[in-house]
Amino acid sequence: MKYCKIFAAEARVIENFGFSLEVIPLHLMYRPANTIPYATVETDLNGVYVKYCLMDSTGRLVARATSEVEQKCCTFQHWIHQWTNGNLLVTRLEGVDSKITSIKIVTKSKGYQGLTDKGSPKIIEQFITQHQCNFYCGLFGLRPLKPMESLAQPKIKTSRSPLLAKRGVTGSSSPQLQKKGTSPQSTRKGTSSPKVVKKTGEAGESNSTTKHKAVEVPKTVRMR
Repeated sequence: MKYCKIFAAEARVIENFGFSLEVIPLHLMYRPANTIPYATVETDLNGVYVKYCLMDSTGRLVARATSEVEQKCCTFQHWIHQWTNGNLLVTRLEGVDSKITSIKIVTKSKGYQGLTDKGSPKIIEQFITQHQCNFYCGLFGLRPLKPMESLAQPKIKTSRSPLLAKRGVTGSSSPQLQKKGTSPQSTRKGTSSPKVVKKTGEAGESNSTTKHKAVEVPKTVRMR
């Protein structure tokens, strides 16, 4: 199963995660001399066989989260649910220690990624309700599944546009509106041009010289 290999690869690079889950491969054997020519073979597991996650007779999902292996199995369920955007869920994990076998999955809708299993949306909803995130879910950085946990986080009002929210600009103070409202050209037009001031000043000087009247100086009078 490719998801198990990806999960194990990511777990190896996470500090403090410890040992990862090891899924025992299942091999297909061809026996032409037998009446049933095909058979499956896997490695023999020595030790105490434990069912970490299963579905009971009523169809209810039962998961244990006491030991370290059980918590990592729950994290694997959470991880695969988030990895597939809620479309796939592991419903059976069992084996010896960290060696896992007999995996069973359900899909949210029939035909997901070519799987022929029927969709089981109720089981996935049940997992979202009862799952408790543990230490290893935090190491993987998995998102909380319960809606109440996400609602408890404080919400920050931002603009509808991701670009405006990234720049820290509210919707009422858009950069385009600012450019339209206070155009650099309009500010230039509003201020008086230095050339115009110079021309008016020269015109004023010329007018002042033309307005002055010449004063006649009286001729001197000679005494006889």
